[in-house]
This record gives sequence, structure tokens and C-alpha cells, in this order.
Amino acid sequence: MSVNIETHWHPTTKLNAIGNELDFSRIDPLPSGVERDQIEEYCYTVEQLYGAYIETIRNKTILSQREAQTWVLRNLVHEGADQLTFDAVGLYIWAIGRETSGDPLSRTIIAEYHDHAVSKIDDATATMMHAGAPPYPDDVLDDPVALWVDATARRRIANRRLTDESYSDVLERLLDETAHTISLEELVKTYQNQFNSLATVAVQTVRPAWDREIPLSVHINSEDETSVDEPNDITTSQLIPEVVSTADMLSFNNQVLPFSVESRPATTGTDSMLVIYADGAHHESVSVADGIVRLTRAIDAADETLQTVSDRAQASGVCALGVRNEPVGNGMHLVLIAPSSLAVHPGDEPGGFIPPERLSVADRTLSVERVTNVTPTLYHEEYRPDTTLIWVANKTSMAESCVESHLDGPSSIPETNSAQRELFPTSVLQTG
Repeated sequence: MSVNIETHWHPTTKLNAIGNELDFSRIDPLPSGVERDQIEEYCYTVEQLYGAYIETIRNKTILSQREAQTWVLRNLVHEGADQLTFDAVGLYIWAIGRETSGDPLSRTIIAEYHDHAVSKIDDATATMMHAGAPPYPDDVLDDPVALWVDATARRRIANRRLTDESYSDVLERLLDETAHTISLEELVKTYQNQFNSLATVAVQTVRPAWDREIPLSVHINSEDETSVDEPNDITTSQLIPEVVSTADMLSFNNQVLPFSVESRPATTGTDSMLVIYADGAHHESVSVADGIVRLTRAIDAADETLQTVSDRAQASGVCALGVRNEPVGNGMHLVLIAPSSLAVHPGDEPGGFIPPERLSVADRTLSVERVTNVTPTLYHEEYRPDTTLIWVANKTSMAESCVESHLDGPSSIPETNSAQRELFPTSVLQTG
């Protein structure tokens, strides 16, 4: 098997391409046309970017050389470089860590090194968090992380603490105070007051990372529309109220997130959007309160682990979750196998199932680029040969149509990173 390498590619990109074509069933696992000298050249360039930091980790922590190499190369990405796959890390250790004799290290071996490194780091983090007097960080915070500040900064933060505030609370409050925040309720009222009629406010959930910076689409009926020759002109800045255009953050349901706004005519369709307010004229009426519930529910479902998404799928009546064997774009094609009666939606219905935007799998995050909802019958007819089932509902709680379709796959999510990785096709894992 050969591999095409463009000369303008970054060395990390070249290593990933070569690693993707390794075949350990052959005497020489390297792709045809690839020389060991080439790999050494790419690896030594990568060493210039990461080598010093790897040595610091090796000398200052309890990580071994291989563990430090694997952890750094998998978790840190230099500007302009690509994240190295496990196969590419195996090539690096093979070329840099020893003489180029024998075969490159397989992704299974590299994954074990990475698991060991993560375990040691987790143990060290737990020791640091519980070294002082209670309450401990994980007693009061959902996802505590270490934050190093100078002693003078710590004193200044302590001086700004209010009664019963944690350091995290102080930082959140101070950051919120420096940002110009507008609530969703205030945004809707501002448009209603400035224009003759506010038709719809929706979130463009097709945008990448929409849940981290909310892209709002505001559809208005305005006298200004009649003076605009081209419909696209309605998106100009004069149709965004100043109090909205100068705001940095949008607040709703105790959440504060960055946002952007585009103004459009009231007749603009909303089929690919999550409607969070509608006056009932161009879309079924949605109150601001209901819109906040919709938006909160959709954001909660956007970034999930394998365990949480399978729990939601079980509760919603999904029969199984699958992944197409080939990636789509920079992520996965998620296949939902469910009865035709189950609603799959972005968050605008109280029941049904909301697909995730990203899925945390072991040591990486996979982007969900496409979602297809199929019945068990259609799955067997068209999707089964090229789909890997990563979870199947417990048969005791399955819908009758699911039980009759005989879906075979894991009914529980494994706890170890290596076992979770084994659920996915290698080509899909390499996108994370």
C-alpha cells in the first residue's frame, strides 16, 4: 500500500498520513515508497517543537520517557501542526527513541503508554487537590482544574471574595462584571421595541461549535424592509440595536456565553435552526421562557461522554447507536437506530432525542459531523455493512421493532480507555 505525501505538508501531517497506512501484517509495515530516512527527517523536525518539553516532563515528573513522549505528542499541538495519531506517535518513538531497527510501535502499545501517563497525572492531580484541609475542590466544583497564579494575584483575589464565595466564584463574578452582558429576555424586548414586529429568534445549530458562541438569527418585520432592494441587505448593522451590538455575552438560565447576531427578514426559513422565540405569525408560537428551556436542553446535550449519551438514548427509546466506518469531514457520521415514532431534533421538542455535537471517547473528543436517523429495518437493508454499532439498548427496555430486528452490539459502555477506543473504527478515531 502506498501513500501520497505533499511536500508542503507539515511534518506532523506527513507522519499522520504514513501512520494511517501502516500494515503490521507485512514483514515491513511501512507503506511502499516510504523510506526510513524520510521518517527520521520528519521526526527530528517534530522533536525541535516538542523535545525540550518532553525532557522537562521526563525530568520533573514520575512519567517515563515513553509516557512523556506519548502524552505530550497526543495532547499538545504546536501552532501550525496537526495533532499526532497514536500510529504517528509510534513512528516518532521508533525513530527518535531508539535505533530504527525492528518495527514501529503499534497504536495498541502507544495507547497503553498514554493510559499509564493519564493515570499517573490523574493520581497526582487528586493528591494535590486533597493535600489541604476540606472542603476539597471536587466537593464544591463540578469539574475542578489546577490554576497557577502568583502569590500577589492570589491575595488580590482573596481580598475580593464575598461571604461563602469560592475562588472560582470570585473569578466568574469578576469576569462577568467586566463583560457587557444582555439577557435573552432583554434582547427580545429590545427588538420588539425598536421594530414594528419581531417574528423569530433562532439559534443556527448547524454552525460549528454553536454551543460555545451562540449564533443568533433574528427575523424581523420592519418598515426598513420596504426600502431595501435586495433581501440580503436586511442583515446590515443598522438593523441590530446598539444595546445588542455592543453586548459581549448572552445570559440565560444561569449561563453566560459569547454570542453573535444576524438580522434577517421575517420570511426567512427556520428549518435548520433551533427557534427560541416566535410570535406565531411565521412559526409556531414560542415564548421566551420556553425558548430558554429549549436552548438549555440543547447545550446540555451538545458535549457528552459515551456513557451520558447512551444513558439518554436508553431513556429516549433509541434502539442503538452506530458509527459509519468512514469519517465525514473532520469527524464521525453518527447513526441513530430507532422506531419511526421517535423524534430526533435539535432541542425544540420536550421528548425525543437530541444528538450530541461532540463525543468524548477515552482520551479524545470526536466531532459529530453528520447524524442519520434510521429504523431497524432500514439499518439492516442499507446501513449494516458499513456501520459499527457502539451501543445497543437493553433488550428488556427495547421497543418491539428493535427486539425483532436482532441488533447485536455492546449493551454497556466499558470503563477503560482502551476498551472504549476498540468500539470505534480506526479511521474515525484518528479524527479526534
